[in-house]
Amino acid sequence: MKITQPRIAKDLKENADLVTTFCCDDDMENCLCRNQVITYIEKEHFSIQSCTFTNCSFSDCKIKKSQFTDVIFKNCDLSNINLSGCSFFRVEFIDCKLTGTNLTEGTFNQILFKQCKGDYINLSTGKLRTVYFTECNLQSGSMDNCQFTSVAFDTCNLVETEFHRTNLKGINFTSSNIAGIRISTLPINELRGAKVTSLQAIEIARMLGVIIEDI
Repeated sequence: MKITQPRIAKDLKENADLVTTFCCDDDMENCLCRNQVITYIEKEHFSIQSCTFTNCSFSDCKIKKSQFTDVIFKNCDLSNINLSGCSFFRVEFIDCKLTGTNLTEGTFNQILFKQCKGDYINLSTGKLRTVYFTECNLQSGSMDNCQFTSVAFDTCNLVETEFHRTNLKGINFTSSNIAGIRISTLPINELRGAKVTSLQAIEIARMLGVIIEDI
């Protein structure tokens, strides 16, 4: 899948104090942020544009209903923070920790998740368009009631991930582990048109209580 890369300005200004920046009313633009720890930040309707975050850790933060445009998060810890209702456009998450991150009700367009640890991530009720997950651990995540358009999973751990009421038509799961995925008892809507291997099909049948016997 081809993802449009973030359009980062060539001359970024080093931001040595992210906490102060988030506490101000001004939006954030054209910043380079490295090796910082940000805690106890609560912010709404905030705009972050053309910024890169490297080796930054966010703890006990709530950055809700905000907009991230042309942003790169690399080797950052975003675990368990609240990013609900946010909009992401041309954003990359590379080697990031997203354990338990709340991304519910989000809008995602042209997004890359690469080699991220996202167990228990919550993307429920999100609108995902042109989103690529590659080599990510998304075990026990929640993607309930999502709208998927051009979403791809490549070599991902989707064990026990929830997809209730999410239409998975056209999604290719063949390179990923989908053991124990959570779907409706009658998965007519969720799995119709999804691509799985024969072994994955057997696993899904067993989940639904079908007894398979070779004659």
